[in-house]
Amino acid sequence: MTTKTVKVALVDCGAAGKTSIVTRLSTGIFIERLMTVGFNVETWSVKEDGGDALVKAALFDFGGQEQFRFFQAGLMRGAIAVLLCVDVTRFMSLLELDDWLPLIEDIPKKQWILVANKIDEGGLVTEDVINEKAEEIGIPYLMVNAKTGENFDVLTDKLSEIVLSQAIDQFL
Repeated sequence: MTTKTVKVALVDCGAAGKTSIVTRLSTGIFIERLMTVGFNVETWSVKEDGGDALVKAALFDFGGQEQFRFFQAGLMRGAIAVLLCVDVTRFMSLLELDDWLPLIEDIPKKQWILVANKIDEGGLVTEDVINEKAEEIGIPYLMVNAKTGENFDVLTDKLSEIVLSQAIDQFL
């Protein structure tokens, strides 16, 4: 079996649920975690349908607080995909998303996904607002819940598609 390794970045302000998304991707379950300090890395395995190639995605969970930005740009290099995460219970989460755009501009937008998290809690940020922001940036969006797993299969499928296509392109 051939194994390839790629980097995927998860960005946004603190407490948007990036760590919960990473944990659900890597373990398949929700695990309550504390704030990420700086960054954390977990791995997630994706296997080609009908193929024997395995792609290991290093999921870089970037702490959202401003004090960590000075070194995060360097860690962003080499990422093949990015999840821009928003907490639908906090409108500032959506506004702070723009702070990350300069750090991820080298990653093609076709490899970005806007992920609205915590949809079980209702919130200030509606799907219409998320759709509007996604259209403004020019990327797709998904409404998910890392805690309950709602719509996580859709996120997994979409991210798998990006990871596999980029891994194949990168290693040909």
